[in-house]
Amino acid sequence: MSPPPAPDRHLLLIATQSDAAEQKLTRLETAAEDLFRVLTDPAIGACTPSPAADHAHLRSGSVRSDEIEDAVKAAVRAAGDARATLVIAMLGHGQSPQSGGRLLYMASDSEDGRADRSVDVAALLSLASDHDGVAGVIALLDTCHAGAALPDTAALAGGFGAGRKRLAVLMACGAQQRAYDLDFSRSLGSTLAQGLSGSGAFLRPADVKLAIAPELRKQDVRSFEYDGESDAAGPLWLALNTGRGASPQAPAASSAGGVGPTGVTDLARALATWPGAPATPSVWTRPALLDLVRRATETDDPAGRWAAEVAEGVLAAMDTGSLIVELAGSALTTPLLRGLAAAFNRQWGHRLAEPVRPPASLTGRPLLQHLLEHAALRTPTTDADTTHRALAWYVVAAAEECGFDTGDDRVARWSGRLGAEIALNDARSTHAERGAGERARRLVISLHAARVDWPDSLSVCLRSGPDCTHHETFPCEPDRAGVEQALPAVISWAERLLPPGERVRDIDLVAPAPVLLDWRPEQAAVGLRLLGVTRTVTLRWAGRLVVPHHLDGINEFAREQLEKLGREELDQDAPVDWVDPADVTPDRLGRHLAAGRYQRAVGIAGRPAAPRLRELLALFLPYTPILIWPDTDGKHADPGRACLHRLWETLPDGFGEAYRRRWLDDGDTGEETDPHLDRLADLRTAWHDTDWLDFCGRYPQHTVTAAPPRPLAPPAPPAAPRST
Repeated sequence: MSPPPAPDRHLLLIATQSDAAEQKLTRLETAAEDLFRVLTDPAIGACTPSPAADHAHLRSGSVRSDEIEDAVKAAVRAAGDARATLVIAMLGHGQSPQSGGRLLYMASDSEDGRADRSVDVAALLSLASDHDGVAGVIALLDTCHAGAALPDTAALAGGFGAGRKRLAVLMACGAQQRAYDLDFSRSLGSTLAQGLSGSGAFLRPADVKLAIAPELRKQDVRSFEYDGESDAAGPLWLALNTGRGASPQAPAASSAGGVGPTGVTDLARALATWPGAPATPSVWTRPALLDLVRRATETDDPAGRWAAEVAEGVLAAMDTGSLIVELAGSALTTPLLRGLAAAFNRQWGHRLAEPVRPPASLTGRPLLQHLLEHAALRTPTTDADTTHRALAWYVVAAAEECGFDTGDDRVARWSGRLGAEIALNDARSTHAERGAGERARRLVISLHAARVDWPDSLSVCLRSGPDCTHHETFPCEPDRAGVEQALPAVISWAERLLPPGERVRDIDLVAPAPVLLDWRPEQAAVGLRLLGVTRTVTLRWAGRLVVPHHLDGINEFAREQLEKLGREELDQDAPVDWVDPADVTPDRLGRHLAAGRYQRAVGIAGRPAAPRLRELLALFLPYTPILIWPDTDGKHADPGRACLHRLWETLPDGFGEAYRRRWLDDGDTGEETDPHLDRLADLRTAWHDTDWLDFCGRYPQHTVTAAPPRPLAPPAPPAAPRST
């Protein structure tokens, strides 16, 4: 698909209140959740949560002033990088000096009558709208004194963009007025969800202001817009008009004809930027889409051609869905489709602008259409063939899961109609390689013989699923250098046992807690390259492979935790419970762990000192199967959490990809670093999935009769360079 003329839309919603406030906003978090849901609905607000933010925390009701400023600046940078429109919503308390003061948004650490820990909203809006690459800023402010949030004329007309900025602000009340009980947010969300009669396909802030002002008689809703960008594709809009009661001249199409929310949204955006667009049908049916393609291909307008490409993508998704349903029959279920979505994210993760995360409410055929529209319309492409590859991936993946044959004549006819014959062959080849990779044996290198940190021997297995097919013990010196010196011999032993042409690609590195913190085994030299350059290294904790008697049962508990975690929806954040070391003492944390408080993955926030981090690892490792902590030598002061949400399905292998990208990013590659991978490279993990727990359950029987340590041959000296 061609890049759309209309920009993407990022959302940053903050809901907090001052700890010192006398009047608490009891409905703050509920109002924030409702508004967030409306603004991120593809058929209404059409925003994606800013990839740079911890959204659950930001709308938790307790956010510090420095966290707010950092979150806004990070979201601005992300929107600039994506050339996106940024929607900023702030809900909570506000204060403003009596004489011409600006709106000061009150954070959890703010105090009445003091500006030092309050947030200057006008300054942040000026910064955001002036940032290079940001396509526009829309601010929604539900606080007292919201009308005082406007940047002054000099700030709007000046800046690095010399006035070429776009800003729209919708405010709950005037500069010296109070806002009552979040009525503005609740009315705003309800109005956007219902749509407005006669307002066309897009709702601008001024339209919404006129609609909700009569409902809020205690406060005067205000709106403001500044547009200094002469080359903009269209006006700043707050939401798509859902069309309930919309006028006949500008109806908003529904998805009743089989088109999903993604298709409806993209079709509306395309038609809105095309001056000669035909009237939008009340329902997008197949004949209506074909008619749009016919009309759009007759024009030379780039916006018309984009509309044709969107319609063709939706039609391709519909045809692919019909093919899969026909061939899969009763084997095709909602849980299976959700499994395909997770697999798609794993396979395509680093190439996607956004992962496919279907709403929990979608089931059956609408869910399938949602997945396929995402593949057709959201996969970064430069031509139709890439779209075909994404759709063909789903056909082949569904065939594997449901048991139908991709050699069926109906599949051939489908690929012929789309011109996707080669894309289908590529998908078959990719799945065959993936299947071979999943069946390939992994190399387990365990340091569990260590009494404290470094062992004097390595226990090594070739692993096939839960089974250890070959076992060997290698002696080594009991320090880091000794262990790393043994690695070439270990890998050479393993690869001699593999079929010709196969190499060790995946390594499970098992280590005690002190070693997990300090060692980077993927950076160990093996031959001419680092271990992690051509192999993916996954760190495991030794206490789960050989369980001490006082920890009996930890793997059974871990299995239950993983099963619950696997059922969580990844709609807003990764399933990680974050722990700030500054907020909890070791004794208190120990009580929380014993009481079963942390049942998901656990992330250690901030960047604690190494002794404190070592203490936390020792506490958490027996209680959580997935532990994530900051690299003590990381590049970023705070790696953030958005990278985990964005890349969750690719983990733990995604850590290896992130480290490899970091090694290559020395300023000489000329390639733009993926910001999510860049931040992921600042995190470390000990990851224990159910497959690993299965292996741990069988491991002792393989090691009881292990052979004595074999002599370790010295590594061959490197070959002398040849002169040329």
